[in-house]
This record gives sequence, structure tokens and C-alpha cells, in this order.
Amino acid sequence: MEITIRRKSGFFDNSYGRCVPLLVLFDGAVVGRLATGEIMALTLPDVCGTLQVGLLDSRKSPYIGNMADDIVSTSRGLGISPNQAVQAFSVRTRRWVFFDVADLVYFGPLSRWVFAVEKEPT
Repeated sequence: MEITIRRKSGFFDNSYGRCVPLLVLFDGAVVGRLATGEIMALTLPDVCGTLQVGLLDSRKSPYIGNMADDIVSTSRGLGISPNQAVQAFSVRTRRWVFFDVADLVYFGPLSRWVFAVEKEPT
């Protein structure tokens, strides 16, 4: 299946980790890296699966970061299924993160609520 995924670059849409690339995960496997403002086209297997993004640990070297162990925060999964047309998705930072002065994004249970993967209207 063919998909495109875009990482939004607006101030509110990308208020956390804007300088660090996101890993794109399909069923837990890394399928790409996505920088701020970038649009990536991906070819995925023709099976139903879960699309997620994860923030790389900025303390790691820029040459490391292809393993799921290097991810600090992952988004909630978005279930996708094969379709004839190219499907479009976008990634944004949730609004509450902009107002997070207590650094709650580093608290384990809340780290799944930092990024949102959304299907774009076609």
C-alpha cells in the first residue's frame, strides 16, 4: 500500500522536538525518518497494521536512532488498511504540550499523548 506522511511545521503543530527527526513505525518496525516540514512517501505491505511515530532520544548520536529502543515518546497507534488510492497522513504535536511548563511529556503514561497521527482528508 502507498501512503504519504507529513510532519507539520507550524509553531503550535510542532512545539515539541522540532529539531529531532521522528521515526515512522508500521507494526512496530521502523520504516522511515521524518524531519519537520517533510513529506515522505512510503510503500508498506498490503496488510492491515498500525501506524505510529516516535521521537528519537536527542542524547544519542545522530548516527544512531534506527532502533525502537532509541525512542523516547511514541504516538498512539492509528490502524490503517490497504486501499487502492494513496492514503495521506499527518503528524502534529498535541496542543497541551505547548503549555506544559512542568515537563510532563517525560512522564511515562503521558508520553503516548505527545504526538498525534491523523488521516488527512482526500
